[in-house]
Amino acid sequence: MAKLTIKDLQQMKHDGKKIAVAVVYEYQMAKICERAGADLLSVGDSLGRVFLGLPHTDDFTIDDMLPFAKAVACAAERAVVNVDMPTATCNAGPKAVAAAALRIKNEVGADMTKVDIRQQEEALFDDVRAVVETGLPVYPQIGFPAGAGSTIHGSKADHEHMLKWAHRLEDAGAVALDLTSVTPEIYADVCKSVKIPVLGGQTGPEADGRIYVSYGLVGYQAATIDRAGAPSTAKFIFDQMKAAIDAVHSGHWKAGH
Repeated sequence: MAKLTIKDLQQMKHDGKKIAVAVVYEYQMAKICERAGADLLSVGDSLGRVFLGLPHTDDFTIDDMLPFAKAVACAAERAVVNVDMPTATCNAGPKAVAAAALRIKNEVGADMTKVDIRQQEEALFDDVRAVVETGLPVYPQIGFPAGAGSTIHGSKADHEHMLKWAHRLEDAGAVALDLTSVTPEIYADVCKSVKIPVLGGQTGPEADGRIYVSYGLVGYQAATIDRAGAPSTAKFIFDQMKAAIDAVHSGHWKAGH
């Protein structure tokens, strides 16, 4: 199985081939998603909230991130591996970002890091430069907040803002972009105006690829156990575990089962 590179992802854009991205936090899900054909495995800093139960993303640190990042990097045989820069690190300034980038590069062996500068592009632009200077490829995230209740932005000012920053970041050395919460028209125009891949979690085929948070996609969340009509890996796990635990409590389990 040949290992993909960032240049391969950029060539996919050039050839009109779409890039499939899976957000993963650990070894087993990374293996599953790669076997399913993911081109890019992205270790999202959302794992602090989703997987570790931290109240806020800002509570998540680079020390928290590294063990999970190492597990995903260990799993990846073909896919490119991205490791998100924790929000708390981005807010700590370029020196902290550069130190964390070196750890991601040297301790994990990741292919790139995503730096989230949404709505703070001017203030956090130096964070992107700090990563570039370490030699670790950088994958900035621009746009607006995503998730439940978020607004899709598509005004003329939003359009101009996205184009401006897409070009500035490409010129600064970014190898890919993550756009969030913008209209299909903005995705399409940004994709046409830059040479690097433009990806997103809410986009259709207008973008160069689509990002899926694997745990939400398959329902590996406790909240989906009682949610009718939606995929729920959690419900399957719950049913299997409950049957086994009930058998133990009743004293009627079988050896080897």
